[in-house]
Amino acid sequence: MANKQLTLDDNQLTLDEWLIDRLREKISKAAINASRSGKPVLLYRNIIEENEVAAEEEIATVSEKNALVQVFTYGGFIPPTFQQQYVFMLDEFPVWLMKRSRNLLLQCLENLE
Repeated sequence: MANKQLTLDDNQLTLDEWLIDRLREKISKAAINASRSGKPVLLYRNIIEENEVAAEEEIATVSEKNALVQVFTYGGFIPPTFQQQYVFMLDEFPVWLMKRSRNLLLQCLENLE
């Protein structure tokens, strides 16, 4: 009789998968709300760089069909501009976010509660 031994990595993978699934569920509900209201739902805001007069911020939102991540620069003498934009299918975004930052994923879950 073979018993599978779970290592720390196996437990971590299981927890990561659970977090991804949980975020997928929450994003699906947020997409329905965005569709009904006609307004995107904020997933997270993350200041990348900031000084006294200007800032560069990453903002993630969900619409009825996609998750959108934008890097936005504003303040001082800098005209507000989008430096980067990433568009994800709703089921792809949680996997990308987990690979990028577990803290941002947890922040998304908290914001969607």
